[in-house]
Amino acid sequence: MPIRINLLAEAQAAEELRRKDPVKRAIWIAGFFVCVVLLWMLKLQLDIYFTQNDFTSIDKRATEINAKYAAVTNNLIRTAQVDQKLAALDRLTTNRFLWAPLLNAFQKSMVEGIQITRLSGDQRYTKEDPRTIGSGSSRMTIPGGVVEKISLHIEARDMNPNEQGYTKYKENLGSCDYFLKRLKRRDGFVLDGTLSPPSADPSDPSRQFVTFALVSHFPEVRRGE
Repeated sequence: MPIRINLLAEAQAAEELRRKDPVKRAIWIAGFFVCVVLLWMLKLQLDIYFTQNDFTSIDKRATEINAKYAAVTNNLIRTAQVDQKLAALDRLTTNRFLWAPLLNAFQKSMVEGIQITRLSGDQRYTKEDPRTIGSGSSRMTIPGGVVEKISLHIEARDMNPNEQGYTKYKENLGSCDYFLKRLKRRDGFVLDGTLSPPSADPSDPSRQFVTFALVSHFPEVRRGE
């Protein structure tokens, strides 16, 4: 029976030991995990990139929506302001003081022997700022507004001073429906000062007259801003 001698046995054994070396296996395993970590990091970077793109797109869209919302809100505010001004103008138009009806009331309240020499009216608007009154639980804020003040001043002659025509004229004005409705009282007209001394009528020296003045103040009307 022949005997076989393996001259490479030592080299093969050494090679087998190198293949079974635990350090080499550890290096391969570590390399594998490093590759996995690198792939995971690459995936994270890609996710971050795409997420940032989505965020940029959403942020841009949100900015556009906010700009449109701001524009719409501003338009609504301006519309509300215009509506408020239109409503104020409408109230002013429907509730404004008209002089023609007043003059017509004067025409219907004339008394024989009374000659009006001067009729003047003072119509003023005073702006009032908002103010706070009271304190604590009773504290309240009065909004600002515009106060309308109207006054009338009449200068006239009484051609029948002995009959005191000026008194009858004052009573006629106070009982006129127009002035009753607006002055809220019958004594809305009062003498401003005193009667003048009797004077001769230039057109008829045999007649005498006295001059007098009446004044009236309409109730203040407050109009909101």
